[in-house]
Amino acid sequence: MSNWLRAERWHWISLCGFMTCVGFYFIVRYAGLWAENDSTTFSNAIRVVERTGRLIPAEGTIYPNGFAFQSISVFLLALTGTDVARLQQLVYPLIAGIVVPPAWILFRELLGSRQGATLSTLLLFTQPEFLFVILRSSHEKFSRMFTLLCLYCIARSLLRSEPPSARVIYIPLFYLIAFALIATNNLLAHSFIAALACALALGWLLQRRLRDRLMHDQMAQQRLSYAVFTSLCLVYVVMFYVYPPALHDLRILYGLGQHVAALLLDFQTANGAETTNAYAQVAIGWTSLPTYFLVSIANWIILAASLAIWTRLGLRWLVFRTESPAPGLWLLWLLYAAFLLQGALSVVADASGVLIGNLQHRLFPSFSLVAVALVGSVLAQQQARWRTAHLRAALSLSLFCIAILSVFKATNEPLLSNKWTFYQADELTALDWIEAHHRHSEIWTEFDERLVVAYYTARGSSPNNNMLVVDQLRPATRSILVSDITALRSRQLGRVLPVPPDALRVYDNGSAQLYRLRPQTPFQP
Repeated sequence: MSNWLRAERWHWISLCGFMTCVGFYFIVRYAGLWAENDSTTFSNAIRVVERTGRLIPAEGTIYPNGFAFQSISVFLLALTGTDVARLQQLVYPLIAGIVVPPAWILFRELLGSRQGATLSTLLLFTQPEFLFVILRSSHEKFSRMFTLLCLYCIARSLLRSEPPSARVIYIPLFYLIAFALIATNNLLAHSFIAALACALALGWLLQRRLRDRLMHDQMAQQRLSYAVFTSLCLVYVVMFYVYPPALHDLRILYGLGQHVAALLLDFQTANGAETTNAYAQVAIGWTSLPTYFLVSIANWIILAASLAIWTRLGLRWLVFRTESPAPGLWLLWLLYAAFLLQGALSVVADASGVLIGNLQHRLFPSFSLVAVALVGSVLAQQQARWRTAHLRAALSLSLFCIAILSVFKATNEPLLSNKWTFYQADELTALDWIEAHHRHSEIWTEFDERLVVAYYTARGSSPNNNMLVVDQLRPATRSILVSDITALRSRQLGRVLPVPPDALRVYDNGSAQLYRLRPQTPFQP
């Protein structure tokens, strides 16, 4: 085996080993008993597809943005014989490393350097937002993989100085993977296609400022424009013919215009909904703001470093014209500008309140894909300055510490986070007892959805139509579930458990208790 292949093999093994360790820690930290909102939604959608054998069931949970993840999951269930809960909680976090190969080959293609590809991939998997979305059990580990492969096909077909016959295979391969991305998540596919269109337009506008035409000759522009147009056609086919629930995305885009107008003009939307602050969760989701910034330090470092590198390269290429960019770096620079623009627009969308959640948080992993490549290219070029053992050790230790902090954020470490995503087996046992002895009842479970998503992930829906309520105690709620973890959370959050002194304890398994409120009138049960 040549030295080149041996070195490349160790790059792959080390990166895949790192992600395997992270996935293993994600599982072991909570003994496999974890759940969160999106994973629960997909668990219910997978169960419905498995039970009915249809991508669009007549009833039950339907994920509106795509069907590929549910299809892959049902295939894995049939192949392995496991159940949905084990697949979601144990299997999917361990296979997050499937994103490593497409990330590495893309960065190698764009940067033309194995060292740059390895450094960029390692930096990518120290980004807490990116780690979170690929570790949890949702479509994103597949949609991010498809995004990376689409970019690789584009880079390979445009940048390589190979004969057309050697590059033509990447054109149909791109459309096949683009269809897979659209079928997995239509919104992320829209974001990707919009970024390609923006990069194409920006490259066309700026090419006259360059000394050489580089990859933006007429034929390359035509191929990229064909890719954008054909991808939009695939989106149309999926939304209107293959998977009509994806039309939900058009309503979101329509509502976005109304909410942005409400934000700019300071009036309520037609349905009376007021804009909300999507970033308020940052202040209450962690024990303190310094803690949040500490565990998010990898995001801020990459954001600041990549923006400085992107600005410096733009000045050198377009203003001072001291050099001409390499084709791969030029494409990377254009994609960075496109995703940066999307990030800025997502801040406006978040402020408008059109979506429940943080759109900027959802788009940041896409931005990370190109940001880490810019930083990795510079680190690879400066590698000759790292000859001293002390400097290498300091850099390695710094990267290790940043990676640990990012893993803490991606796993919502309960010592640092107020948003706990784990539960105990005794809590699930208590919920099973409640389900067996209650009908059409409301049961208070927690200050947030922690136990609700745990039960729905592990068991599915309530066959007896019981409602698990959270946060404030409702007037119709007569039963209250309190566990040891809930008591710990009440102290950490500074909130009082809603259990009056005269409540009747009707169930106790040592770790979880169910209390029944005394009736206040003869008509209360």
